[in-house]
Amino acid sequence: MARRRLAPCAAPGCPTLTRDTYCNVHKPEPWAGRRGFEGYKGDWLRIRAQVLHEEPFCRMCGRPSTTVDHIVPRARGGTDERSNLQALCNGCRRRKDAADAAEGRRLAREARQG
Repeated sequence: MARRRLAPCAAPGCPTLTRDTYCNVHKPEPWAGRRGFEGYKGDWLRIRAQVLHEEPFCRMCGRPSTTVDHIVPRARGGTDERSNLQALCNGCRRRKDAADAAEGRRLAREARQG
């Protein structure tokens, strides 16, 4: 395999040449895990498997379900109780997550305005 050629570090203003994206000074810490996945350990894997078994098809579109979603997000007080969980396909999950995030931004904006 060919070695990458030397290029400046991607950190703004750093002239150090490196074969990686960043030089040793600016190299980020290794990723400890999936962002946002903390708190979804232990019982969550069992609960998730149960929901996917009970709901093999997406609640929104009917395609095969691949992920479990909190109807009321945990960030807004939702729980891991079965009544707050639904099985979705990846596409519907992305759309719902985007809508939830937009709603959160709207609520934060209203709170800042008084």
